[in-house]
Amino acid sequence: MKKYISVFSVFLVWLAYLLALNPILKALGLINWLRSLGHFASLTSIIIQEIPIIIILLLLNHFFWHQKLLFKGYNWKKALGILILPLVMFLAGLVLAIGKHAPASYIFLAIGATLLIGFAEELSFRGLIFGILVKNSKDKIIVPLFISSILFGLMHLVNIRNQPLGNTIIQVLGVMAFGLFAAVVYMKTSNLIFAIVVHAMNDFMAIMASSGSLSSQQTNPLTILYEWFIFGTLAFALFYTGWTQREKFIAAIQERSPQLTARKLPTLAQSSTFRRIFALVSMIYGILILPTMLLFSKISTSADSRAEIANKALPIYLLFLLGIALYIFLIVFFDFHLGNLCWLLLPYIGGPVFALIALVNGARPLTEKTNQSKTINNKTPN
Repeated sequence: MKKYISVFSVFLVWLAYLLALNPILKALGLINWLRSLGHFASLTSIIIQEIPIIIILLLLNHFFWHQKLLFKGYNWKKALGILILPLVMFLAGLVLAIGKHAPASYIFLAIGATLLIGFAEELSFRGLIFGILVKNSKDKIIVPLFISSILFGLMHLVNIRNQPLGNTIIQVLGVMAFGLFAAVVYMKTSNLIFAIVVHAMNDFMAIMASSGSLSSQQTNPLTILYEWFIFGTLAFALFYTGWTQREKFIAAIQERSPQLTARKLPTLAQSSTFRRIFALVSMIYGILILPTMLLFSKISTSADSRAEIANKALPIYLLFLLGIALYIFLIVFFDFHLGNLCWLLLPYIGGPVFALIALVNGARPLTEKTNQSKTINNKTPN
């Protein structure tokens, strides 16, 4: 029963956040500002809405759910078979964007937005919900696969506010198939980053096809069969060719240990100089982001055309992508723990202060501190 309480609490946090988002944006006066961005409005709103939920979920997981998130190393050459369809989707999205003469800034922003969508939704439905179910399922994994996929589909019911009921039902049933595929990718690789990348590539094509919107444009019920055939077949193939990986995944999830799997830090991350540089860059970014946002608002209101906005705002969009890159570095090079929760807040909330603290403390990751404490404890007195 406890596992279902945790699962539905994750789901309800997502649902409550999505329902409360528009009223909050209206209260802050951001709706009109977003509308002034033209074609960039939907992508910018995605970035604004995904970052807070990522932070909220990570904090709640740290303090309440305590679910381990797997980021184990995986052979990228072996992963090419898993990524081939998403890569085709990504290339198709690029072709669509070029065919519509989308500016480079729009494409970059779409890539950043879809990475954030992938991060937020994979963290929720594969990392947390699927992980919680597997941890408490006594070596059975089929039921967690389908429950997490069904909940992932049901979450998209909130889109009924922006699209017809028929489109919403088609979208809900279709994304259940993708959710199943993404869960199997996570199981196969024991690395949430692969599921995030797969998700981002899929959404990138969808955004390019719908000119910046993730609202479902499908009205043909056969779309459901198409998606289940494609993603269902892939999920089935991966599931039944990954017995060893499946057992390793279950063992890793059910092992009672910290939220992130213990791993040797990459060579670069073991360098205190690199960590200090990373913290310094984050601090500078945190200082620059607020005036940059104000500058962007000024550009968007004074520009004569959307093309002018796109040209003038390219450096600002690149700055947004830098922020996303910092979060990716955060996952790759640092472990989350109570003393380093400041990294979760970089670079958008309190970035300069926390980065300065990290600089003073040497920005040490958890793995290094743990190893040091083990070394001290293992020393025997002469």
